[in-house]
Amino acid sequence: MKKLKFDLRFLYLFIPMFLLELLFHLVQFHGLEFFSVLRVFLFTLFLSLLISLIGRLFKNPKVYFILGLIVMIWFCAYSFVELIFKNFMGDFYSFGTVGDGALRIAQYAVIFLSSAKLPYYLCFVPLIVYILLHRFVKFNAKGPFQLPAIFCILAFLLLIPAMDLSSGSSSILNIYGTFSNKTIIIDKYGIEHFFFRDLSALVYKVPESIEIEEEVIEEAPPAQETEVSKKRQINDAEWKNIAQSEVNTNMQTIDKYLMNRQITQTNEKTGIFEDYNFIYFMVEAGDYLMIDEQLTPTLYKMYSQGIHFANHYTPIYSCATGESELVSYLSIFPYVNVCTPNYIAGIDYYEALPYMFKNKGYATFALHNWRDEFYERNSILPAIGFDAYYDIDDIWQDKSIEHTNGWQSDKMLIEQAIKHMEETDGKFFCDIITSCMHFPYDEPSYWGDYYVDRINEVHPDWTIEFKRYMSKCMNFDDGLKTLLDYLESSGKADNTVICIYPDHRPYWMDYDLVMETTRYIDPLRSGENGIYRSPFIIYNKNIEPEINENYCSTLDHAPTIANLFNLNYDPRLFMGTDAFNGDNIVILANGNWICSSGYYDATGEKFIPNDPNVPVDEAFVNRTTSSVQNTIKISYLIMDEDYFAKRRSICSPR
Repeated sequence: MKKLKFDLRFLYLFIPMFLLELLFHLVQFHGLEFFSVLRVFLFTLFLSLLISLIGRLFKNPKVYFILGLIVMIWFCAYSFVELIFKNFMGDFYSFGTVGDGALRIAQYAVIFLSSAKLPYYLCFVPLIVYILLHRFVKFNAKGPFQLPAIFCILAFLLLIPAMDLSSGSSSILNIYGTFSNKTIIIDKYGIEHFFFRDLSALVYKVPESIEIEEEVIEEAPPAQETEVSKKRQINDAEWKNIAQSEVNTNMQTIDKYLMNRQITQTNEKTGIFEDYNFIYFMVEAGDYLMIDEQLTPTLYKMYSQGIHFANHYTPIYSCATGESELVSYLSIFPYVNVCTPNYIAGIDYYEALPYMFKNKGYATFALHNWRDEFYERNSILPAIGFDAYYDIDDIWQDKSIEHTNGWQSDKMLIEQAIKHMEETDGKFFCDIITSCMHFPYDEPSYWGDYYVDRINEVHPDWTIEFKRYMSKCMNFDDGLKTLLDYLESSGKADNTVICIYPDHRPYWMDYDLVMETTRYIDPLRSGENGIYRSPFIIYNKNIEPEINENYCSTLDHAPTIANLFNLNYDPRLFMGTDAFNGDNIVILANGNWICSSGYYDATGEKFIPNDPNVPVDEAFVNRTTSSVQNTIKISYLIMDEDYFAKRRSICSPR
């Protein structure tokens, strides 16, 4: 009887593709988990069989080889870039976030690729293996192709979501369907599978029929005896009438969730800045590294003589700058698979921080020393309550403004803001979005080299990247001095508050070295979460210096500021909480969360305490994980449904 032979050429692809998955997992996740490996094995087997089947349509062996070579080159390069992007942006790249990240990579391709860590180059080993297999190993090319195997594997792939796919309070199947956590999808399904899911996510997500888990609502501490008159009481009669007649199930879900949330009560900081002017700085690539007593004395003064939140975090989302900015205005968790600010550009959001100031009689205006190259601020900012927005093209209408090489001067931007403050009658909310401190730092630029000689006198041992970064910081500091001088001379210093926070860490630096250098100012900067710790400063010349130890993030800015200015708001409508009320939960883009006792690893589904000798409160971990998932789900629903455009009557003032 003649022995039956099978076409085994699919192994030319299967072996290196599976090896790529294993290497990627070891580099990124530092370990292998059985069910993840099994899922990756099955998908890689299916994919290699399918590509091999396509190759069989061409009789020429060279075409078969070239087809496989193209596939291997793509996936090796794709994996390599994803690792760099994760290290650079804090999350994996998605085609849905084409915009900020892609544009930056295109503009700084050489710097981007040169920032790759040595282990990332292991992604190209499977490509070499593919070539060597074709050169030295001859797999049988004759006999029937195992087409039934493809269908068997495909059928099994449909079953594997049921295999050990729990993740806190949200199943991996749901995460896979809604594309709500890229890190978990890659960890559980593999980088090659993620590529195809990412493509499909451009046109398909699981319909948003979200179930919100019941939360244990702890009683709010009663208002102090002397603060009874300030106790926050909100009449929900109109809201309840609207909710009762609502037929949209998603709107019903949002109404129920928000209405059942705890009303955060007033505290000793309520209204201390009522009717003060407000200047809100989002500082490009701001970091503790920018605070230096000798080189940035004005910033150091504001840090040391104002209110400083010692445990503040700035999570890095998919579109870092734009989403940090949006989160600080709206107190909502952004999408992970699209660039959220551009996605909701032009949609009215009546509960945004600028609208709350506007509703209390403030003139609201914003300035930025760049244009809408990355984010559609000319559409976004008016829809969230700004009366006017001036970008660099507006500023350059003044022909006397100097154009410099690289990012434009922050001092110049602040001087332009002062002109608008002078022209404003009454109270104002001025939002200033800087750009001068933007990377790159390893190549010459006008402001990156402007103060290097002075920096050499103070920090001669610093790397050139640190020196160029600090040189840009000094330009910003000069602007702050100009601002404080103006406020003092105009008589506005007493009743003006300045708030400073960053959009993200300074990219493409040795961040271990950054954390080590800044431990004099933040001794807790270490570990993987240290990169998210960031300055959050509130300054007025008359307040007492204060270091606030409460855990908080950009998600908490809007309610914190609204309470300070007594903006007549409903705290239930924000996903964050007033940072003066106590420790908050810091939610990172990948679903991890941080609190005062440790942090939760959503991928590994485990809580890592700060003190290993303190037992983990499993009930607290489960309760918090459920609450975090609810926060993310409700945020998505609110944006999907344009909730605050439809519920304007419940927004500030109510």
